[in-house]
Amino acid sequence: MTIFVPEWSNVTGRQMQIKRVFNKLDDSFVVRKCISPSLWTPDFFLHQNKQSWLAICVCDSSFQDLNPDQLFNSDAMTSFEALLLNLKQLNSLSPQWTKGAKLIIMWGCTPEQTQRLSDHHELRQKGIRITSKETFLEQGETYLPKLAIALDTITNQELFSHFFPEVEIPALCTTRRQLKRDNSAKAVQFFLDTQQEWASKLDLDLPKEQSEAAEDCSIRLINGVAGSGKTLIAISRALMLSRANPKHQVLILIHNKPVVADLNQRLKQIYGVVPKNLRIMTAFAWIREQWVAQNNVQPSMPSNHLVLELIAETRKTWPDIKIEDKQLQDEFDFINDALIIDQNQYLEADRAGQGFALRAAERSQIWELYETVVLVLERRNMRLWSSLPRDIVSTENTGAIKLYRHILIDEAQFFAPSWFQVVKRCLEHSDSSLFLCADPNQGFLKGRLSWKRVGLDVAGKTKKLRKSYRTTQKILEAANQVLVEFTDADAEDFLTPDFEGMDSGEPPVLIISASPQDAITQLCNEIKAHTETLNTPLSNILLVYGKGISEPMLTKKLGQTVGEQYLWNLSTDQVPPKNRSEGHLRIARLDTATGLEAHVVFLIGLESLISRGLSSTLSNSGKTKDLEQSARKLYMAMTRAGHRLILINSESVPEKFASLFSQIQPTY
Repeated sequence: MTIFVPEWSNVTGRQMQIKRVFNKLDDSFVVRKCISPSLWTPDFFLHQNKQSWLAICVCDSSFQDLNPDQLFNSDAMTSFEALLLNLKQLNSLSPQWTKGAKLIIMWGCTPEQTQRLSDHHELRQKGIRITSKETFLEQGETYLPKLAIALDTITNQELFSHFFPEVEIPALCTTRRQLKRDNSAKAVQFFLDTQQEWASKLDLDLPKEQSEAAEDCSIRLINGVAGSGKTLIAISRALMLSRANPKHQVLILIHNKPVVADLNQRLKQIYGVVPKNLRIMTAFAWIREQWVAQNNVQPSMPSNHLVLELIAETRKTWPDIKIEDKQLQDEFDFINDALIIDQNQYLEADRAGQGFALRAAERSQIWELYETVVLVLERRNMRLWSSLPRDIVSTENTGAIKLYRHILIDEAQFFAPSWFQVVKRCLEHSDSSLFLCADPNQGFLKGRLSWKRVGLDVAGKTKKLRKSYRTTQKILEAANQVLVEFTDADAEDFLTPDFEGMDSGEPPVLIISASPQDAITQLCNEIKAHTETLNTPLSNILLVYGKGISEPMLTKKLGQTVGEQYLWNLSTDQVPPKNRSEGHLRIARLDTATGLEAHVVFLIGLESLISRGLSSTLSNSGKTKDLEQSARKLYMAMTRAGHRLILINSESVPEKFASLFSQIQPTY
């Protein structure tokens, strides 16, 4: 079935009749409507197989108003002649448009009247066809494809740039590459594919006849595999919303600091400045900001070490509690994240995804311990980090919290239920929009939560994207196999990638070093080889490191290899080193790397996930939470790579895992 971009829903009247004709075409056709208010555009473009185009306009005027025999030109005649002139201006985009590909549907004329108008204005000679409403409704599916013309690649790009500039992807924001060499002077441009564009424009531009009939479309969910363009979709949509409605406040929330820092830096390079009404923030930085606005005071937050010390001391009153201090801290966060208000509610709470079971008696004791820890912190004028969103939604006082017309969330699978409640509270109007992007295959932080459990109704409002543009087939197949082998990959929300048409690429590489120190040496040798021998810019390289490596030693050795001034640790520095146009080597901790990407990705220090995390649980009959989390983290890390992935490990790895890689000997 034909795809409509933007989507037409709840159409009435003339729009419904037109849509019925378009829907008779097959799924190789896309009906596009330009959303730019600053230039004249046809009412629709019919686009087939990414190359053939037909510009379509609808004229409501009757033949009586357009009759060539009338003595004086009517307003309708003046408007019609202006329409013909505008269609003729399409020829200036490319000589190919002179061949035709321009159609006017005369909604108020009979076939005979339409023919007379065509002859009078010599429209065929001008490459313009007109048809009556009757002929269009009865025969449109037959002759529409015949009127479209195929445009060459450059003209196709120019048409997108002119009428649909919002779907162009700046080269800095993608790892896509052009596989075919083009010796022309024109630079290769990249655009959102049809499904990505469709997703980014959902509910943005409803035809006039359906705007009043449209029901609540305030929530949309995009579920996509790694590299399917979820972040690009969110950014494109946010830019469209903020530019089209300067008075509307638009907010993008992202889970981790490195992605926010990297994204803001790229957008600054591309656009100079982003719209003033658009903000891009980490979720918790925004929640903290809203808490301060609501309470008019800065929160005093305990360190992670202090919380664990307090738990260790306080739990002595309940010696029967057997779980570890860190597990208790996680359980306290679960209580806050789930907005549990009393012991009875905690006893009945669904703890699926927490990783360990608790009997009713244990829950009662943990609840008492939780209340005691919270009370001790309150006496010190402190609170748990996870209590901030709970505080915001548990009081009627909204204070001076800032409201937004549109909120977009990237990596939504990592958000806690309490975070979503804060988001819902900060939507400005009943017609505000919430747009979610998620990859359920990466959901390793917040357990197995359903959208229903977090209070969001996404039934019938979800789009799945299975095609990856970031990485190669061999890298994605290896990463996907990690999930198949080591997780419950048959879960309902698991997304199987569509590998058709992907660049095959090279298999991921595994290098086994003798020690963590040797692994760092090997890493530096590989980066040096890529920059000096393979001419890979530093900006095209990303290093993701885990807890199995010394961060001070790693940064010292890398600084000696590439120069300290060219090293950007996204996990610790929100702003890159200054005045380095050559680019930076970006590095990030594993737990903060989601959402990042690069042409070449190195992984190091992941022994706890691979050598021990996978092999230690392979003999178990069930797939434990730890095993599943390890596999999902590895999947995330592997899919950061666009074209080349190198894993350096200082311990042997399970055979099933090693078989996914091409192994080479170290050169240190």
